Amino acid sequence: MGIKMDKNRRKKTIHIIIALYIIFLAAFPAAVLIITQSLPAAAASGTGMLLLCVLSFALDRTNDKYISGIIIQLSKLMDILLSVNDKEIFPDNEDTVLSKLQNKVIKLSKILKNRSIQEEQEHENIKKLVSDISHQLKTPIANLKMYSSFLAGTQLTPEQQKEYIDIICLSIERLNFLSENIIKVSRLESGIIQLKPQKQSLNGTILKAIKDIYTKAQQNGIEIQYSEKDKIELKHDRNWTAEAIFNILDNAVKYGSSGNTIYMSVRRLGMFAEISVRDENTIIPYEERNNVFMRFYRGENSNRQEGLGVGLYLAREIVVKQGGYINLRASGNGNIFTIMLYIETD
Repeated sequence: MGIKMDKNRRKKTIHIIIALYIIFLAAFPAAVLIITQSLPAAAASGTGMLLLCVLSFALDRTNDKYISGIIIQLSKLMDILLSVNDKEIFPDNEDTVLSKLQNKVIKLSKILKNRSIQEEQEHENIKKLVSDISHQLKTPIANLKMYSSFLAGTQLTPEQQKEYIDIICLSIERLNFLSENIIKVSRLESGIIQLKPQKQSLNGTILKAIKDIYTKAQQNGIEIQYSEKDKIELKHDRNWTAEAIFNILDNAVKYGSSGNTIYMSVRRLGMFAEISVRDENTIIPYEERNNVFMRFYRGENSNRQEGLGVGLYLAREIVVKQGGYINLRASGNGNIFTIMLYIETD
């Protein structure tokens, strides 16, 4: 009811304006005739007023069509944004406000599209991760149940007891490994990595990482050779930096073979400290070298090894958060991981 009243009022207002316009159109030539007593002047003024009326009407109609056209095109542009498309509506070669707006909308559309693809990929990776964790948990849990029940029996030889206890210990180690990786994933997802950098010996941090991996390397028959070309002090978080170095060493040990050697060194290189880890493992293909630092990524040769694909990703995140970077390249018979950390000058 209110809408109809508004429309009626609008129509009445328009009719009044038109009536006043017509009266003015007729009165103005008459006033000119009375004042000037000249018929040609009155006729000229009447003709001018008529032309002005026609021109005003034409401009009004043109303006309405122009604005309507822009509204329609903007509506199409919004449809593009909603459908996450990058089709152009306005000519791209025109330096107008609308073409600039179009470019921004298309950029936003591409950002949303890429983000959607990325989120979908991460969702698939998490689904695979959950499936992988579930699969890897089944065996050690089943072993713990079965062999603990065996140990509850009374008729076991000492050899059988030792065998069952060893299997239980291995199952516990596997569960511990999986739980540690799940904690790492949780830290990454919740952004809990809080670095507390202090100026301290980088050499000591490297030795801490080597100490943590040394026993596992010995068990796999892999030797670690470490050389210090320089004594370096720089501002860094010891625990997290050692974690990053450990993850790279752990990757080299995990995919190495008995008899291999890991060559590790540290030196000052200009304004950076360079930590180099060279293994004798199968060379990582060129097309995979950037992917190995992605979250949850596991290469083609990683299926035979336990893991969740977070170690190298975590290593890169730790180094980048401290103003450094990690590089991977192939050597003559293996791979070289290089960590570069910036040395602040006093």
